Amino acid sequence: MNFDFDLHIHTHHSPCGKDEMVPSEIVRLAAERGMKRIAITDHWYPNSQMSDIDDTREAIAEAQQRLGTNLKVSFGCEAEIMSPGVTSGSSELAEQFDFVMVGATHFTNKPMTMLPDGDDEFRARYFLEMFTFGVSQPWVDVMAHPFNIMSNVCSVGIFEYLSDNLLIPAIEVARRNDVAMEISRRVFTSTEQYKFLINFYGLCKEAGVKFTLGSDAHELKDLARVSLLRPVISELRLTRDDFWLPRTESRVLAAAG
Repeated sequence: MNFDFDLHIHTHHSPCGKDEMVPSEIVRLAAERGMKRIAITDHWYPNSQMSDIDDTREAIAEAQQRLGTNLKVSFGCEAEIMSPGVTSGSSELAEQFDFVMVGATHFTNKPMTMLPDGDDEFRARYFLEMFTFGVSQPWVDVMAHPFNIMSNVCSVGIFEYLSDNLLIPAIEVARRNDVAMEISRRVFTSTEQYKFLINFYGLCKEAGVKFTLGSDAHELKDLARVSLLRPVISELRLTRDDFWLPRTESRVLAAAG
């Protein structure tokens, strides 16, 4: 398959986005690096402003017209699961975007999203509870970097407590709700994470869950680096048919016309 789409890109409007992540450079470099389709997915927190999204839409449209590129652009957002039952997303928010992905592992966003104290087994169950709540929401299209563990959050030792018997029911919730699983460069965070996620994605494939590819770019050097995921795609034996794409190109394209 061709690695020509990147569905997870942050602009400078996201707290994690570098100042260089301006729409004109994102469009230019994505096209230059062989992308045919990208998605802007800035974080959506309780205090986020739709005016920032509108500014980005206009800037993307202007860049497309000026550069004369055929690059297709979709507008999503990365909503936050702050705790089981608490989220920044909603059905009303989803109506403003082409799709919504959610992050359920942003435990560095203290105090908005925190991992409670406990042993590895407790924390494993909490990761799973956050994931299950996220994929159960009817307005969610994509789960961002599922089960991603940052080294300053907790030990990868929690993975030994996430057995297939626990994962499969949660994956089935995702399948029923047509929630795709993102495969991002976060898969390479550690050897333990890679092994866990290869098994997890394999279970997803067996269940009929779709996938997305995303660079989760916060800076220009990471933009469109989805070809790094070739070993993962090969090991899982995924084909283009296994991947999900937004149903619409974007309101941006309509505005540009």
